[in-house]
Amino acid sequence: MNRLARLGAVLVAGGTMALTASPAGAHPAAAAPGDDAGWVPIEELRPGYYDPIDISACGTTVTMTTGDVADIEGRETPLPDGGLLFEVRGDVTVDLTRHDTGQVIDELDVSGPYTEQVSADGTQIVGAYHAPSILFPYPELGPVDAAAFEAAGIPDLAYVEKGVVTFDLVIDPDTGEAVTEEADVDGRIIDLCTWFDGDRGQAHGHAYAYADHR
Repeated sequence: MNRLARLGAVLVAGGTMALTASPAGAHPAAAAPGDDAGWVPIEELRPGYYDPIDISACGTTVTMTTGDVADIEGRETPLPDGGLLFEVRGDVTVDLTRHDTGQVIDELDVSGPYTEQVSADGTQIVGAYHAPSILFPYPELGPVDAAAFEAAGIPDLAYVEKGVVTFDLVIDPDTGEAVTEEADVDGRIIDLCTWFDGDRGQAHGHAYAYADHR
């Protein structure tokens, strides 16, 4: 997953994502899923993709900014049932800065590919985020999103080191918030709050939790 994975769910929840693929990233529905047609720079589909974002985590606010690597592509594919498949691939790193201490996690690789499938009416989103990825709850999705993280054992600032995490959300079209949400973890999840002390990748005994909720 990239630095703003799960962004599609938030855009749908806010009513700002059209379910018809834009011409720039349009991918013929009849084309093979693994082909290279239709991929465009991510900014053409999500203009604010590389913008900084503030995350409530680690007992403070953590700002995430794009690192030295930013080479992401996206693709939108209309589905036969009227839904939309959004795919992302490429390479990207991020920097994470704590507001309370100024500590930084520098050049974190979050280049894992991901997909988001949106129903025709925009009320259901299924997203699969592959390692290496960063995950955190979105306030725009309301308390159900945070509760899904807690139920699946996912920290508020999580790093998917191995495997994949899948979210299945149902959105209230009137409020834009998640009505129901389930998270399925099949891999190794690290609490990034434990990495700000400089022991990145060293203190595995307490730095990650393994979960498999299939």
